[in-house]
Amino acid sequence: MPGIGLISNPYSRKNRKNPSRLQKLINAAPDKNLVKLPVSYDEMDTAISHFKENEIDILAINGGDGTVHVALCSLMKIYKGKDLPKLAILKGGTMNQTATNLRIKGNTVSIFKRVLEGYAKSDRSLKTKKVSLLRANDRYGFIFGNGAVCSFMDVYHRSGDPSPLVAGKAVLSTVGSIIVRGKIYKEIFTPVSQKVTVDNFCFGHSPYLATLITTIPELGLGFEVMHRSKVDHTKAHMIAFHEKAKIIMQFHRAWMGLSLPPDIADDTIGKRFVIDCEKPFKYTLDGDFYSCSGRLTIETGPVMDIIVE
Repeated sequence: MPGIGLISNPYSRKNRKNPSRLQKLINAAPDKNLVKLPVSYDEMDTAISHFKENEIDILAINGGDGTVHVALCSLMKIYKGKDLPKLAILKGGTMNQTATNLRIKGNTVSIFKRVLEGYAKSDRSLKTKKVSLLRANDRYGFIFGNGAVCSFMDVYHRSGDPSPLVAGKAVLSTVGSIIVRGKIYKEIFTPVSQKVTVDNFCFGHSPYLATLITTIPELGLGFEVMHRSKVDHTKAHMIAFHEKAKIIMQFHRAWMGLSLPPDIADDTIGKRFVIDCEKPFKYTLDGDFYSCSGRLTIETGPVMDIIVE
């Protein structure tokens, strides 16, 4: 009988702080042969290959956004994007951005037990939501960003142990620095000279302060700035902020999930996004950092069924 494959990151912050929780998950799993604790990319590939051979119906991931990202990359490589299992995100990380976006309630153990109970009845009884992945250089995730997005994350990681509280403090520090044109402002808001093309339409603005492309609406702390990602689950929402954008004046619109004026950003939805840069640039996909020289293509798909209840 197909079952539930469990990936658990033993080094995630929550799992290190509470090892008994990890043991509770293992104890709850009906098939211990389908419990894997990979600590490298190769081990993740091996675990996903094992799950595919056993024809699992559900892939449950206990880890943070980074663990989900790495697992998705392996999943797409091993499954070739076809006949994918449902995804259960167990909120085993610090920020759990994707799970928060999908309004997944409960803690790691309670979510896993709900999935087990629902699956025991029939996996059709499990409520799912269709969410498209983003693919960039054969890496998969839900949130892409460059420019000021990467620079802000550098500030965030320097602010202390990652947590929602530290993220909030980093946002406040950034806002304050924008107002006075301080050190953090100058560090974060360095323009990126790039050309952006969405579904064969080329936007004329350059340089940009930052480009965001996501298939989920929230960026954390209640900011639903990427609200147009909810319009069509096969498309992503892109906002590319212009160099001269007065971002501080638009914080209220970002918080409320309102569209940004055209003099502030290029704001659209699409399936294929091409970024051409004159110089090598850094980007982030679900919190992990990568670099690119010249052209980067970001595309939507495949669409996954994510268990939300």
